[in-house]
Amino acid sequence: FYRNKLQYPVGISSDNKPIMGVFASKSHRIIETAFCKIQNEKCQKVAKDAFEFIKNNNIAPYNEENGTGIVRHIIVRIGVRTDELMLTLVLNNFDFPLENEFIKYMISNNPNLKTIVKNLNNQNTNVILGKETKTIYGDGYIFDYIGDKKFKISPLSFYQVNPSQTEKLYSKAIEYAELSGNEIVFDLYCGIGTIGICASSKVKKLYGIETVPQAIMDAKENAKLNNIENAEFFVRRCRKNFTRFYKEEKYKTRCCFFRSSKKRL
Repeated sequence: FYRNKLQYPVGISSDNKPIMGVFASKSHRIIETAFCKIQNEKCQKVAKDAFEFIKNNNIAPYNEENGTGIVRHIIVRIGVRTDELMLTLVLNNFDFPLENEFIKYMISNNPNLKTIVKNLNNQNTNVILGKETKTIYGDGYIFDYIGDKKFKISPLSFYQVNPSQTEKLYSKAIEYAELSGNEIVFDLYCGIGTIGICASSKVKKLYGIETVPQAIMDAKENAKLNNIENAEFFVRRCRKNFTRFYKEEKYKTRCCFFRSSKKRL
């Protein structure tokens, strides 16, 4: 039950009934998933409640073959340390039937559900989330902690899915960096700034670079939340901008480079 993010596709079964679950290996055939031992149990309950409402009220699941239907994915996130839940419905169009009734049903059955968001994805693509979101309940984000640092998490933002191991991983990376307090640190593909912010108190200056504007907005806000004044975050492509950043500053101190994803320079 370690994962803090659940994302289940919604579709039509072979006997023409609504189905929610996970994709079979190397396919888009959905395997019905009522219970999963790696997903947070509270996230699973929110997903199950959302799907039951959709099914019981005849709200059409997405049909990948002809591009019809409404609901494509159900995504649930939890701040494990705060117990705050966020539900994102990935939709083929923003016209979600019985929206107000859905909100009332979900929050009455899940008291820690802090926000519900609609995400528009009407493209024929394997990418789960589209670029446009609308908040229909709450503030559109939740909070969580890594160590003593507080983080704001939005629907489009990357956040490590295994929080207990994230703390251990970040602590070990910072330990191995042997920071003296005089370094300039680049957090590349920084997302919402988690690893850089966790290291910020041990360095002279922190720069975060990321292509997702919403993630950089969250990173800037996370720096403010944690009273960090030595950090700057930029919406840039790392591959094209990192060398320029490095040369312009003409650093005289040793630099440490944190990579927050599997992407490479």
